[in-house]
Amino acid sequence: MNILVVDDDPVSRRVLRQILVAAEPGCTVAEASGGTEAIALLQNSPTGFDAAFLDISMPDLDGLELLRRIRTSSTLSELPVVLCTSANDRATVIKAAAAGARHYIVKPPAPAIVADKLRQIAGAVAVADEVD
Repeated sequence: MNILVVDDDPVSRRVLRQILVAAEPGCTVAEASGGTEAIALLQNSPTGFDAAFLDISMPDLDGLELLRRIRTSSTLSELPVVLCTSANDRATVIKAAAAGARHYIVKPPAPAIVADKLRQIAGAVAVADEVD
């Protein structure tokens, strides 16, 4: 799997990268420190991404707006996105669902939960490939 991790906190990116690599040996993880950088990576990646993990609170382009842009893009709209954020209040979860979030993890991310999300994403991708 080719995964994009977007978070303005370098420690959070490093921790999530370590969890992802442990959960999915052989995966590649690209990192972006904000939404603007993430959009550029998503649009210009020669291989594309199988999933993206987004923080919500980022200074340049927050994760919810990034998710909205992904969902309205003709080339990115089906990208599996996991919001991985410290925000766990009901209002934020509702906003995330309205923006198109299908997966939501509260920080700090538990390795078992991240591994489970990866399995769900891989399973959904496999089913979509069979349908195509």
